Amino acid sequence: MQTISSRIKAIVKSDSIGWLLVLLGIALRLRQYIANRSFWHDEANLALNLVDRTFSGLTQPLDYDQGAPIGFLFIEKTFITLMGNKDYILRLFPLVSGLTAIVLIYLVVREYFKEGGLLATLIFSISWTLVYYSSELKQYSSDAMFVLLLIYLAFRCLKEDATLQDFLLLGVAGFFSIWISHPSAFVLAGIGLVLFFDKLISKKYTVFIWALGLGFAWAASFAGTYFVSLRYLVTDQSLENYWRHGFMPLPPWSNWDWYTKAYLSLLSTTNPGLDSGYFLFACSAFILIGIASIFLRDRKIALLITLPFVIASIASVLQKYPLKERFMLFLVPLVLILIAEGFGRIYLLLNKWNHRLAIGVYAFVPLWIIWIWCGSVYFNFINPPLGDHVKPVMEYVEHHMAPNDIVYVYHGARPSFNYYASFYGLTGDNVLTGLDLADAPALTQFYKQIDRLAGNDRVWILFSHIVDCGGCTGNMASFYIQYLDQFGKSIDHFGASGAEVFLYDLNP
Repeated sequence: MQTISSRIKAIVKSDSIGWLLVLLGIALRLRQYIANRSFWHDEANLALNLVDRTFSGLTQPLDYDQGAPIGFLFIEKTFITLMGNKDYILRLFPLVSGLTAIVLIYLVVREYFKEGGLLATLIFSISWTLVYYSSELKQYSSDAMFVLLLIYLAFRCLKEDATLQDFLLLGVAGFFSIWISHPSAFVLAGIGLVLFFDKLISKKYTVFIWALGLGFAWAASFAGTYFVSLRYLVTDQSLENYWRHGFMPLPPWSNWDWYTKAYLSLLSTTNPGLDSGYFLFACSAFILIGIASIFLRDRKIALLITLPFVIASIASVLQKYPLKERFMLFLVPLVLILIAEGFGRIYLLLNKWNHRLAIGVYAFVPLWIIWIWCGSVYFNFINPPLGDHVKPVMEYVEHHMAPNDIVYVYHGARPSFNYYASFYGLTGDNVLTGLDLADAPALTQFYKQIDRLAGNDRVWILFSHIVDCGGCTGNMASFYIQYLDQFGKSIDHFGASGAEVFLYDLNP
């Protein structure tokens, strides 16, 4: 008759829990995708580029301060060309990338980081940042997916029985990933260095030639994407100025605060318990122990995991890649691998000393994570975050506007409105969009533009993505409404998540 500990050990070693966690992550991502929220400001700007441009046009610098890998843009353009211009079509590739990434993280940790694999899979599955970007028209979900794919294939090439087919698979995946995911270049640089020196030192010259071939192919691919599109991005002054706070300062002591914020920003994407000081400490401990453990266990694997951090940092110091917020999403799988290694090492050490204590700790940490985040995960599943959800508002205007009504669109809502306008018949001379005057506060801009509409009986004023109105505090929308109420009369109002519309009589 099996003891309780042996039963727990058998369950941990089986695939059942791991695949259940994968299914949980898939369910969360599908739920958020099915909610079909409206494009928010940046998504809509990228979508407008995709809709308005040809394939060749996408190789030129994008409008509206947007930037994305050329391969990603081509995939999206192909999707809407074949299946139609719909927001859920444009989000299909990020969704597929997000679902694939869950499977890949489990395959990687199950094979190479066994004891801590379930913890990494759990965090990856329920991290709402990862869930969110799986249904956003941006390249960050595919960044995470390609990192995992390349690491998985590289691990196979490090095995003693690696075949030419393994190297060919890695070579092809790496060649195309550079075009679709910019951060994959950091991962491939690390993989190339590890494979090059590993095969050279071990005097496996045939395999060394294979590795050398990979390096030349990837270098050619990077040169191609740099010539076609990347050179425009790295020299774009507006993007560089916008992300200037994301570039790593040197020497470190010149701005320690930057490193602290960058680390916390990365962890806030990685784990659900950042608001818990105890969990932040535990996560940091797992990472530090994981780094030491992985170098002691297998230096080649350790270098594959850690070199992308080093190479990305060099690019950031050179002001070529910002390490801030969503731009660090590609590092999340690597951080989780380090957490898995550290957690697994703690379990193994405790198991040598006290088996029951090891089992208790092994069960406690995942249950603690579930306890910390189960409420928010459940809430987001039942009520998926919708952000600036302008579609219901525009549909309301379509069904309630009179023939001579004027529609004024607040400038923050302009990109989303422009993308959806044709779907709701809100086009024509009676539709006015606010101008974004960079030299004036948003509130002052609004006053000047609304003054021009005075004397009209029915004016629909649509708000979304309201920016700082210049020193305002509290509900910024109220400042705009107070101004309208001074010389106009509110007739109708409809609101949705992050968007609302008011019908005003502006005829004094």
